[in-house]
Amino acid sequence: MTATTRITVLGSLHESLCGEIARLSQKCIAGYSDDRPVSASLVHSRLANALTGAPPVLAVARNGRVLLGWCAVRRPEPGEARARLWGPVVAPSARRAGLGGRLLRTVVEAAGWPLVTTDVPDDRPGAGAFFIRSGWEAAGGVTVLRGVPAGALSETDSVVTAEGVVGLEAYVAAAGRRYGGLAAPFAGSTLRRWQQDARFRPGNLLLDPASGSLLLALAQRSARGSELLLAEVWAAGAQVRRHLITAAHATAARQQLAAVRAVTRLDPGDLVACGMRITGRCRTFVLPGER
Repeated sequence: MTATTRITVLGSLHESLCGEIARLSQKCIAGYSDDRPVSASLVHSRLANALTGAPPVLAVARNGRVLLGWCAVRRPEPGEARARLWGPVVAPSARRAGLGGRLLRTVVEAAGWPLVTTDVPDDRPGAGAFFIRSGWEAAGGVTVLRGVPAGALSETDSVVTAEGVVGLEAYVAAAGRRYGGLAAPFAGSTLRRWQQDARFRPGNLLLDPASGSLLLALAQRSARGSELLLAEVWAAGAQVRRHLITAAHATAARQQLAAVRAVTRLDPGDLVACGMRITGRCRTFVLPGER
């Protein structure tokens, strides 16, 4: 980092900037447990408010036109107690010069909401130590799993996709309340939030109408690869959960995706039983007094 590096807080999130953020982020996660295909559409769907489309509080660091780092806060959605912090992400060439700390302080001061970080992988110990040095505290953990798309369900075993389903919004809201632990107002807006995600496809929302269960899967593709992310599994019990997970693997195979990935705060036993392996664990952090 040089004296010409400038940090700017932006009020918009245009496509070309999402592309820049995606390329830098992909470079920074390569080889770690959270390595995944990162595209401009993924960046936009993660940073913009899902219901309103409002841009994040976004700080970018540049040396001339070259993007050296970024950090963002996604605005809280209805029912969320905290806004979500993404980053800071700093180019390898600009590290160990305090840029990450400057980006973090900039967005925290600009946001003004209680914050929780995204998942920080344990296999990057410097990242967790960075937040602790910055005054944050660990607040929970998740397990990251990876699987290989395979298999096919017989007609008698097949699940229903959300394509053409009448009353889908009510179905999703009921599953969110019953199995996802969501409060009624937040559950009611769930489908609308999902539909604003560029990765959402009705054919990748798998349903088990007999129990009111569901699995939300999101296909992600970039120049580096492809995967089906199991974003939510809200199910009546282990048998239904495993049935939906198996169906998701078959869906990934049909779509010729390279991998299946899951990130869960729950016991990963059902995912492991379906052939997925644990590839890492992550922690989240909050600022003291914001629990």
